[in-house]
Amino acid sequence: MKFKKIIETCIYCPDLQKMKDFYVDVLGLEVVTEEPERHLFLKAGKNMLLIFNPQRTLMENENIFPPHGALTPPSILHLAFEVSKEGYEEAKELLKKNNIEIESELAWEDRNSKSTYFRDPAGNLVEIITEGAWPVED
Repeated sequence: MKFKKIIETCIYCPDLQKMKDFYVDVLGLEVVTEEPERHLFLKAGKNMLLIFNPQRTLMENENIFPPHGALTPPSILHLAFEVSKEGYEEAKELLKKNNIEIESELAWEDRNSKSTYFRDPAGNLVEIITEGAWPVED
């Protein structure tokens, strides 16, 4: 057996509206489903970003899913969105236009790739990285 890809990534924040404003209105991800005060499920290309409110999901006692959430706040995670090499500057301009502070920029010379790092409203480290950085295919 060989795993094909990571299909979903989960992050956590009690203020789902702030996260929706950021990931949908600023970065342009597509809402797939949401349950106010519990979760927000977003589509990014062929992958899913799931955002849970740990104040709700850690306390749930469902038989369907195990509790979701970071046990020790703050739980700062890292995730990266891939863009084409041509779309990289446009992505950086989107951040600047929305007054999102860029913390760092790196050139991965050995991979012929670039990265820009910034924070989401929950403090997670978000990266925009150009295609070809990792040996993965669609």
